[in-house]
Amino acid sequence: MIYRSIRAKLILVFIAISVIPISIVTIASYNSYTKLVGKQVSLVSSNNIDNTVERIDHIFQNIDRITLTFQQFSTQPGATTVAQELNKLNNKPNISQYDLFVARTNMLFFFNNLVLSNSYLNGIYIFLPDGNSISYGIGTDLVIDYKPFQDEWYRRTLEKNGGLYISDADTKEFIINAKPSITFSRALYDADTHKLLGVLMLDCGLDIFKGIDKDIVPDVTNMYLVNGKGTILYDNSQNRIGQRLPDSLNALISNRTEGSVQETRDGILTVIQSFPDNDWKVVASVSLYKLYKQYGVSRQLILYISLTCAIIFILLSVILSGLIMKPIIELSRTMRKNKFLNLVTTKKHLKRTDEIGILYNEYNNMIRDINDYVKEIYQNKLITLDSQMKALEAQINSHFLYNTLESINSIAEIEEVESIAVMTKALGDMFRYSIKTDSELVAIDEELKHVNNYLSIQKIRYENKIDFRLHIQDGIGQMRILKLILQPIIENALYHGLENTKNKGTVALTAYTDGELIRFEIADDGVGMSPDQLGELRRLLQDPPNFSELGRRDKRSIGLKNVHSRISLYYGPEYGLTLESEKDKGTKVIVTVPQIG
Repeated sequence: MIYRSIRAKLILVFIAISVIPISIVTIASYNSYTKLVGKQVSLVSSNNIDNTVERIDHIFQNIDRITLTFQQFSTQPGATTVAQELNKLNNKPNISQYDLFVARTNMLFFFNNLVLSNSYLNGIYIFLPDGNSISYGIGTDLVIDYKPFQDEWYRRTLEKNGGLYISDADTKEFIINAKPSITFSRALYDADTHKLLGVLMLDCGLDIFKGIDKDIVPDVTNMYLVNGKGTILYDNSQNRIGQRLPDSLNALISNRTEGSVQETRDGILTVIQSFPDNDWKVVASVSLYKLYKQYGVSRQLILYISLTCAIIFILLSVILSGLIMKPIIELSRTMRKNKFLNLVTTKKHLKRTDEIGILYNEYNNMIRDINDYVKEIYQNKLITLDSQMKALEAQINSHFLYNTLESINSIAEIEEVESIAVMTKALGDMFRYSIKTDSELVAIDEELKHVNNYLSIQKIRYENKIDFRLHIQDGIGQMRILKLILQPIIENALYHGLENTKNKGTVALTAYTDGELIRFEIADDGVGMSPDQLGELRRLLQDPPNFSELGRRDKRSIGLKNVHSRISLYYGPEYGLTLESEKDKGTKVIVTVPQIG
């Protein structure tokens, strides 16, 4: 990527900043759409199940009302009630078939009304305490000599003491021509004596639940009506009635006996609603995968729109990158022609005021500057060769002068002229130190030795007029500093601070460490400087150092400026000289350099 052309990079950047947001928006929109569909499905499923529960609860209430009418309503207008008819039969010591026929005939009008008004009723059966029964069915009847005493439904009905018992949805073997059905039974009691009159059973076809699943989407939803045992009483496909609820759903409802439950797992939304008055539950299982598949048109529409936008942005990226990069490519081709000092300028895009125009104008300026620079290089090479010759000549002269001073020193020692011997020896050491070329950095002890040589000469010159004091911190002698930065400052203190005074003067050199720094303080008690002179000298020191200054002489300040320039150029602008001075009281120069072992 980093070695590709700028145009390729721009295209990739444009594509990234266009396609990536589109992709993010597409994914976010699709996820939001999916979540919205899921929420709506969950809400609709929950409402549908609530409606289903209400419908089934209404059926229960209707069945409960029907069973209660056997004790409260007359068998026909102006006649006795069903309870009274049953009470008559039970009071007879031996009930004959004729008695049962008469009782059935008396209740036939009532039975007909119930069956006609409730199409799901397959049969009405009343079992007397002695085992006799009265039955009314449409194409069905009880098996001959059927006695219910040992059957579970009968025992469970009596245990409810007048409450309603509901059987499983299965085929009742004691009913002739029976089909899968669900029965509701209730024990009937005399209202005054609370004596058992019989057990009423209503045999209802499974179409009793017809319509409870009318609001669901059959292709994606499975709805089950289950009892407390987990047996399916009804399902919308009607092919699993009487079977056990699938284990995954059964495990989900096993620990939840009341209220409603919603759970989404593996793309299946399961909604469970319990009945308030019994242990039945309605379970709806919605396949979200199939549901989303039905909404595939919306998903495809989102994808098509995103793909179209991405293609448009890619084309715009290619076009825009070409427009932006065309002048830059032209400039790069022009620059490739600049070989073997055949410098070529350009006349294109010079009137543009944007960055491209600036780039072309600056390119032309650069070519002109390079032309001037090439000419200057040849001139500087000649000057450099001349300077090298002069430096070599000066070094030869210094060696000649050093050897001459050695000869004078030998003659002075022979003639026993001590002052001449001392001065020539010190001056010779100073020349030898000055022409030393091993390194720009020297030990502090070597620099101080050079200072002492200088002071030895000045003591003979000024006799007892000047007092020199050195205060050097222990342990810093081997630290390295830039060569020839102390002697010029002491020389400046003698010539400008003490030479014109009539009294004896003092020059003190103090060297010490300050954290990671080394400081040298050179103080004299000479004539000092006025505030204007001090300000002018400080401004001179603040001017950026450049090499042209090192060869100039500017009366009293050139020594300090040269030292400050050398230190700043070598160590950095934060190091160098600082000045303190007061008229007729003296001057202090502080040299600050970093510690170098």
